[in-house]
Amino acid sequence: MEYSKLEVPTANNKSNLGRNNTFSLSNEVIVIFFLDKRICLKIRDIMKYILLIKMQDILILFLLGIFLLNAFQVSADDKVDGGWTEWSLLSDSDCSEPCGGGEQTQVRTCTNPKPQNGGKECEGPDHRTIKCNEESCDGRMEDSEWEIWSECSTTCGKGTRERVKKCVNGENDGYRCDKVEDKSYEVEDCHEWSPFQRDKCPNPCDRDSDEYSNIDDLKHCPDRAKCDDLSEDIGPKRKCKCVMDYELDERNWKCKERPPVKPTPRPIPVLSPVQKVIAVVVTKTASTVLLIMVSITLAIFIIMRVFTVDRVIQMNMEIALISAHLFLLFPYEISKDSPDLCQLVSIALHLFFTACFMFLFLETLHVYSMVAFVVPRNGLLNRFQNMLVGWGVSILILIVAVCFFLDDYASPYHCWTQMDKSIVYLVLGPVICICVLDFIMLEAAGNANYKPLKIIDHRQLLSCKIHQRSNLILMPLILASYIVGMLADHQQNLGLYSVFSILNTIIGVLVFFFHTLGNDEIESNSS
Repeated sequence: MEYSKLEVPTANNKSNLGRNNTFSLSNEVIVIFFLDKRICLKIRDIMKYILLIKMQDILILFLLGIFLLNAFQVSADDKVDGGWTEWSLLSDSDCSEPCGGGEQTQVRTCTNPKPQNGGKECEGPDHRTIKCNEESCDGRMEDSEWEIWSECSTTCGKGTRERVKKCVNGENDGYRCDKVEDKSYEVEDCHEWSPFQRDKCPNPCDRDSDEYSNIDDLKHCPDRAKCDDLSEDIGPKRKCKCVMDYELDERNWKCKERPPVKPTPRPIPVLSPVQKVIAVVVTKTASTVLLIMVSITLAIFIIMRVFTVDRVIQMNMEIALISAHLFLLFPYEISKDSPDLCQLVSIALHLFFTACFMFLFLETLHVYSMVAFVVPRNGLLNRFQNMLVGWGVSILILIVAVCFFLDDYASPYHCWTQMDKSIVYLVLGPVICICVLDFIMLEAAGNANYKPLKIIDHRQLLSCKIHQRSNLILMPLILASYIVGMLADHQQNLGLYSVFSILNTIIGVLVFFFHTLGNDEIESNSS
């Protein structure tokens, strides 16, 4: 069908028809100008639809008309530039990390609108990467609960087990918990068995098996230890017990000897003030008597210038005895006021009493050499040799004692030998040995029948026989005085102090009597 030609308003006559709504009619076509756009409609079709429309559809047609007007706003000849849609996430684009900062991709399309009729394309990228899940993982892990421990990795020995934390939103959000050390993942040693398979696990007391060597509670028992198998259904167990009176050192894992039991410290004995005064007076008086008697004896021989071999031996014994009792006169208070001086007194007592017994022994040796007719006169040793041996041996014994037991000399309450210390063996041991040898030689000299020598000094022989019997009396008295004196100080016993004083008095008198009356030079001078 051909349409009759209609006059289409031009740009010059459009303005005469109105700014917004302008139309022209012809027999076939209606041309409508709306918003500077041209719309062509067939009249016959319009009339046909109008006759069919009901009144209630007027509103629908009105809306349809508006839609048609908008649909035909764009002329087929105009250009349309493209426009971007809003950024959006793809359905399969998840965040790369569940927490702590990840990345995610967004996309957009150039369809708002699409470019038409040679319009421009959209400028810029069609995808971009953004940050996501930037909250800290620490908080998420700390709020999570631990899963239960896994089974131990070994059946018998020491193994490992592990556990992980549940992520707060692990299942709902599809995230998974990574094994982060110390926060969401733990590994520990394990040696718990449930149940314990006895038939598959070695005996914990089997020293040939190393199955339990890395378990502290099941390592092999040390040497000198007995192993008892105490395994139960829940696991292996053993007990180590040292034998032969050894004890188990768990730190060094060995059996060691038990330390000696420390004795209970001996309480310091104390005399009452009155008893202390009596003990001091009695002992000091007795020592004074001894000093006077022995000093008189020594002075007599010096004045008379008697220095025979036997007299030199006796003289050194008297000097040692006088020196020992001079040190006994020191007040007992020095044990507290001057410990160093007290220690020196104790050492001096040891030296001089030992020297006293040594010269008693040398006198016995001199007596034996004369009575047994070994030599005709003056004994086996000369004066110098006797002095050297007497003092030399005494000093040697003292040096040994001082080197090993210096701290045992003296005590907090007296200045003599401590009877409860090891030094007592070096103090009394040599003295007792000397006395035993002395008795043996004296008995040997008195009981044997020896053939006399052709030439012999009869005066010296008579003097030696007197000294032989006097030594049998003096030596045990001096030994008893020595031991009783030490015990009296150690025990702080008034009765022992009394015995000590009596013995000293007797010794002083006997030394004066035997040494003066038994010497041949004194007898010859007095006659």
